[in-house]
Amino acid sequence: MSNLHMKLRPFIASSIAALSLLSVAPAAFAQQGGANRGQAASSLPPALRAAVLSGNSQAISRALTTLAGGNPQQMAALAAQVVAAAEGILATNPQAAIAIAGAAVDAVRSTSVQNSAPQQTETVITTAARIFVSPAAQRVAPDAAASLANATLQVASTTSNSALIANTARSAVATAENLLATNPAAAVQLAGAAVQSVSSSTVSQTSPNQTMEVATTAARILINPQAQQAAAQSVGSIAVAVSQLVSNPAVYQSSPTGAVAVMANAYSASTSQSVSTANPGAGASVTQVLNAASTSNALGSANPNNSTQINAILANKGTNPTSPTNTQKVEQRDVKSPEFPVESEQNNTTSPN
Repeated sequence: MSNLHMKLRPFIASSIAALSLLSVAPAAFAQQGGANRGQAASSLPPALRAAVLSGNSQAISRALTTLAGGNPQQMAALAAQVVAAAEGILATNPQAAIAIAGAAVDAVRSTSVQNSAPQQTETVITTAARIFVSPAAQRVAPDAAASLANATLQVASTTSNSALIANTARSAVATAENLLATNPAAAVQLAGAAVQSVSSSTVSQTSPNQTMEVATTAARILINPQAQQAAAQSVGSIAVAVSQLVSNPAVYQSSPTGAVAVMANAYSASTSQSVSTANPGAGASVTQVLNAASTSNALGSANPNNSTQINAILANKGTNPTSPTNTQKVEQRDVKSPEFPVESEQNNTTSPN
């Protein structure tokens, strides 16, 4: 297991705990948007349609299991229909859509389903991501949207589809940033899971633009005072992770300016009073990563000012903590498992080549 994975491991426990928000939809769902839900579920088998109309994710899961009869391809096909029904009611009943989509995502969690029906698995994950990142879902049920983001990111990360993982992480970290004002601790946790998921070399090498976008958004979250107050130790761990991530030559080369800005934010966050108290090793670890990055030939060839800019960060001059806006276009690829730590063990860093 990589040093980065070890640093971020505690986030997976938080992600699993968050799934409880999706387990049972409130009974009130049954009274909301019933006509629209009935129309969206009209093509489903009767038992599954009844479960979807109930808005209860556990009932949906039971119906899916029964109807699939142990056939992974059938399970994936039914899950794709269920998540399509969820998206069909998103505009009128976002909370029910989130609960229904959660059951569909859970249905494609197993390796046998993913291997037997990769296209339908991708459809379920992509549709669920559209649901949790939608303004409607985040406005009406921000915590439930974040829980769906965690669940979807976990499932995406177990596939071998790097583009899918990267795109899901991109949507998840955007959801985290939108959650920051109301639930900063959950926002930090979700940002950590997103960074973890793009930390594998396969994902970062094949989807460097998306990886940079995830790092950029996560770094914006890290410098937020509310985030630092709510989850200081985790902020320190993620600061180390994002500094390592953008020091990867492939990621750095996708946007040298963006990479330097992420480094500045990571350094600022890790050396802030609240974070350095809760996670004393974080600042030293980020400093170590940045020192290595400042002497990297690969980074220097991509940006002649690399050394000067990084040294300015370390000297606390110029390059103020800032976060470039997301101007990069994102392509689709794959990612691995999201597990981010909350521990304060920080002497493991990777040097860029």
